Formats: sequence, C-alpha cells, structure tokens
Amino acid sequence: MTTRRGPIVREPETGERRQAWGTVEGNAVRLDPEDAAAVVDALHVDHAGSFNLFYLLRKHYWVASGAEHEVVAAFLEGAYTRVRELNDDLAVRIVDLGGIPPNTPPTIQERAAVHLEAEDVYDLRTSLEGDLEGYRTLIAGIREHVAVAASRGDPTTATQLREHLADLEADAEEIRRFLADDTLVRGTAVTDR
Repeated sequence: MTTRRGPIVREPETGERRQAWGTVEGNAVRLDPEDAAAVVDALHVDHAGSFNLFYLLRKHYWVASGAEHEVVAAFLEGAYTRVRELNDDLAVRIVDLGGIPPNTPPTIQERAAVHLEAEDVYDLRTSLEGDLEGYRTLIAGIREHVAVAASRGDPTTATQLREHLADLEADAEEIRRFLADDTLVRGTAVTDR
C-alpha cells in the first residue's frame, strides 16, 4: 500500500490564477459586493454539506443490505441524485455571485455542517439514521440561508433554496418512514444473537 505524502491539493506551477479562493469578485447579478459575500459564505456551508450528504447517500446505496435493501437502495439512488443536483445548483449560484465553491477535500470539510461517516459498513438502520441526521442538519442550515439571501436582496437564491428544501424535506420524510418500519434490522438485534 502506498502512503500518501505531502499535500493532497496541488497548485499548478504555471498559468495565471484568475481568482483567489475565499474572494468574491464582481457578479453578473449586480448584487452589492458585501451582500454577495454574505450570501456566498452561507452557500459555501450548504454546498459543502450537500457534498457530504451526497457521499453518505451514495455509500449507503452501494452497501445497502437486508430484507428491504432493494427498496431502500432504489430510494437512495434517487436521493443522492437529487442532492447532487442541489450541490451543482449551489456551485453555479456561488459562481454567479462572484465566488468560488468549495472544491477540495480540505475546504469542503472545513465548511460542511454535515459530517461524513467512517469508512466502515454499518447496518441499514444505523446508516439511515445517519442519513436522516445529515438531512436535518442540511435542512436547518438552508432554512437559515433562505433568510440570509432574502435579507441581502437576493430573492433568486432564496427561491432556489426554497425549491430544493421541498425535495430535501420529502426525502427526509421517506427516511423517517423507512426507520418506522419494524422490518429494518436494528443494530442490537444483530449483536444480541
């Protein structure tokens, strides 16, 4: 096994840097620069969190097992696709506002309120409970950021976030239904045997 040494992010030795990370430059939507920067900061958190939620859902899609794994895996596939669309929409909006979306593992993890799960594989119920927590965290943050965008004179971002909230809330509700189903094996049922 090769041990990775040095930084995981490289800076090109040649080429012209057009914009530095963490800056917000003039924007096509003509939002006041201070307001644009505040909205971009909020969207960085949502973008990073949705990135992590996408990876949680996709991991659980890959490893779903148990009596209901086919139904749950089909749901997870659709859910991670919807979260990826949210992630892409947020990235595009950040760029429209003059910013740069978090795009390396360090910057994503520094900003993400949604946490990744360890590399291990857990029972389906435990995985879905973690997914639901990720949804709750992301939904709460996006709700706050709708208000930030609205108060900073950016109704387009506020509307975009509200539209994605509907999908996130529907997916979270579906996970709640799965968790309410007694046929999903509880972690203690496996270890008690």
